[in-house]
Amino acid sequence: MENNKLVETIVKALDEKKGMELKVLDIHAQTGIADYFIIASGTSSPHTKALSDFVEEKVEKELGESILRR
Repeated sequence: MENNKLVETIVKALDEKKGMELKVLDIHAQTGIADYFIIASGTSSPHTKALSDFVEEKVEKELGESILRR
């Protein structure tokens, strides 16, 4: 899977569910564990849980990939 497509899908999902303060950090030069770190905030604990669930659902549905950790 192409990393740019994954990042794009996640950012669109967060934006669609009104995620706030979205940040995409390119960390591939700093670590071998991940290429990107995506940060978003919500208005409450239930909102942030809904954001996380929605991102997982979108990635599985649109890209056929499963989220290993969140």
